[in-house]
Amino acid sequence: MDDGTLLTVIWNPPISSNYSFAGSHSSPPRSVGIGIVPLPATDRAEARNALRQHALPELAAWIDAVRHAPETWTLTQRRRSWRLAGNSTAYRDDWQPYQ
Repeated sequence: MDDGTLLTVIWNPPISSNYSFAGSHSSPPRSVGIGIVPLPATDRAEARNALRQHALPELAAWIDAVRHAPETWTLTQRRRSWRLAGNSTAYRDDWQPYQ
């Protein structure tokens, strides 16, 4: 993205039409999408290190939190994005400014 975003995770809420597939009342399907932006070869090593050390552990924690989030939170599409910030990363939630 033009704002320097390297990694994005998106929570897609259950689709109401999937709630009772074939008469079943099981939990609705849930999905998480992860995207990473391609980088020029000269920028990859620095980005890879920052993502491994900072963004990927945060990504894993975010997914775990989503899995245990209250139903009201899960009914809306959510996203978290990361970009480089020096030797670390900064993140933002749902299109808010980077922190």
